[in-house]
Amino acid sequence: MCKVGDIILVNSYEDRNKVLKRHSFIVIDDKDGTVEGLPYDVVCNVLSSFKNEKQKERKLFYPGNFPIANDDTVTVPDNGLDGFVKTDQLYYFKKDKISYDVIGYINPEVLN
Repeated sequence: MCKVGDIILVNSYEDRNKVLKRHSFIVIDDKDGTVEGLPYDVVCNVLSSFKNEKQKERKLFYPGNFPIANDDTVTVPDNGLDGFVKTDQLYYFKKDKISYDVIGYINPEVLN
């Protein structure tokens, strides 16, 4: 079971008709709802790590990307890297339709 502020690792999901594997997300809502008639019970933002300074500059150029310091999260495993959240992209999931693990949480002050 996941809740708001949790960091989850989704094993496989579909995005624009492509199946993508193993990515982390921050849970921003855990209430039931529907989008165009499709039910969901968790809403997330993508959480990604910076690979290097050049990528960091490029990713933070986009206004929807919000920087996240490694100290802003508590995760197991912890890759030790700073990263970013794509705040302008929402992912709607049905928890019983995806395979995921709760790997940690984001500090509440940063989430707010």
